[in-house]
Amino acid sequence: MKQGKGNTAQLLFDRALFLDPKGKWMQFMQSELQKVTRDEVVSEDIEKLLSTPKVTISAALIVKDEERSIERCIESIVDAVDEIIVIDSGSTDLTLSLLQKYPQVQVHQREWNDSFAELRNEALRHVTSDWVFWLDADEWLHEDDSRLIRLAAGIYSSMNTYIPALQPCLINYVKNGHVTEYSVPRFFQTNRGIHYNGRIHEQIATEKEGVFTSNVLHKPIGIRLHHDGYEPEIKAQKNKITRNINLLRMMSKEEPTNPGWWYFLGRETMSTEDKQSSLFYFAKALELAESNRYFGRIAEIHMLMGKIYSSQNKLEAAEKSYSKALALHPDYPDAHFLLASIAVSKAQKLLEGAYKHVSAASNGFHTYRGTVAPDQSIHMWKAELLRSDLLVLNGHFAEAVSILKALQAEIPSLDIIDTKLKFIEQQIHQLSNRA
Repeated sequence: MKQGKGNTAQLLFDRALFLDPKGKWMQFMQSELQKVTRDEVVSEDIEKLLSTPKVTISAALIVKDEERSIERCIESIVDAVDEIIVIDSGSTDLTLSLLQKYPQVQVHQREWNDSFAELRNEALRHVTSDWVFWLDADEWLHEDDSRLIRLAAGIYSSMNTYIPALQPCLINYVKNGHVTEYSVPRFFQTNRGIHYNGRIHEQIATEKEGVFTSNVLHKPIGIRLHHDGYEPEIKAQKNKITRNINLLRMMSKEEPTNPGWWYFLGRETMSTEDKQSSLFYFAKALELAESNRYFGRIAEIHMLMGKIYSSQNKLEAAEKSYSKALALHPDYPDAHFLLASIAVSKAQKLLEGAYKHVSAASNGFHTYRGTVAPDQSIHMWKAELLRSDLLVLNGHFAEAVSILKALQAEIPSLDIIDTKLKFIEQQIHQLSNRA
């Protein structure tokens, strides 16, 4: 970019953002690139640097009664991969007939046995490509990201020390908004011994270490998947919460020392009214995590427990939970924000308490009969001055000005009143200009 090679700089910045999609620097770089000419031919060396080996890729899905969204899903991915493997666990709607339209799709039937991992492992058994890219039927690939699937696989195909498990951006649509996350591995090589474990919220695992792996590199990647399965009406139709909790209870009995299953059980139970059970499950997960250094959900558990405590108005307990999360990740934005929210709540209560005390201080002069003489200046002006300060802190400028002007009329010699009135007038003026 500093050499005035805008086309080349753009290609390199795009690759960097693809490898670090959470980076917040791209907007600045785009504005800087507008200042650079873009008339150069990209050199062969740069093209070679950015080139990747060719690999084969399969998409894989597990489905049941997905006629609402299956075509949208398949259409989004069909030109991006070499084959599509679908495991159907007993559809009775139009799902199977809709899939017949696509020659690239191979449908295999598998009986539902209370295990999503079993279905996923069955899909892996039929995959013939170098890489597998997982989607759910209620997801669809972003229309601009089709070519990026092969790019990602090519970039990471030569990694030997670690097994790459790539995590695309999931754009979850919830209540007319959306939440993005990069937390779920969906894209990995098929010859590295990865399989799935868990009846629900299934996790990738290796034969040697199970789900708590030391040699799997979980890496966010700049591929976007839309997902509308969290929309309330869709979630209610499928009765997912009840199903998930039942499966997780089975898993916690089958593998009682796995902190992950207790964590998922606590998180799923948060969708119900049984918050105490959620806290119990989270505490169990934290207890088991002490002997498993590869369990990576500890900070999230503290955050979820803090949210439960906040909903119960147990601010001290919530503050402790958020602080524990912050101790693990000192730059965790959510923890800082929620601790700030608690501080604001405490400050508001302190302000309310202060207002009650200052009112009592004024009224006390009518009832106080103690032997120690009270400070008469409190009655004359200090209480009203402090009351105006409290009103300003709560944004009630008009009331504060009214009090200060009345006080100024009574005691014009108090210079501090002029200072406070000028400050309030400046703030009101600034607000008026912004409006």
